Amino acid sequence: MTEEEYEIIPTSPLRRLEKRIEKIETGSYSSEVRRLIEQVMDLVRSNQKIIDEVIKSNSDLINEISKIPAKVDELLSEMRSFMTLLKESATEEEVASISKEVMQPLVDKLGELVEHSKKNFETNQAVLTTLAVIEKRLKRVAAAQQQPIAQPQQEYQYPQEYQGYQAQQQ
Repeated sequence: MTEEEYEIIPTSPLRRLEKRIEKIETGSYSSEVRRLIEQVMDLVRSNQKIIDEVIKSNSDLINEISKIPAKVDELLSEMRSFMTLLKESATEEEVASISKEVMQPLVDKLGELVEHSKKNFETNQAVLTTLAVIEKRLKRVAAAQQQPIAQPQQEYQYPQEYQGYQAQQQ
């Protein structure tokens, strides 16, 4: 006699598998498949709308771009006419007809402005020099304040010419 092995397993997972197999066999999943097909069709429709909009935008862009060469030609003709006017105005002698008398007040004012600028420059240089001297003095004072007093200060020695005056004061 051959021995067969037996195993005890729960029946609930087996029952669920049996029910799923029955559903597949009876075709109860068809409603889910229909919903999936409807969703795919909706995606296709929305995709087609997007494609239609892109085609329309593309054709509008082509129309606008086709207008550019004509506008560039128009701009070039305007620039040529402007350059012609500039050349004509440069060759005219109207500027030479302005007299010295008319220009003299302007020349005088420009001369005054140049003189004022020179004076301002000199003043600014003097102020910068003064500021540099003040900066050096402030640095010396700051350095002196930071150094500790190591020795008692000695009595101030007056120069010889003032020693006589000092003796009279005492």
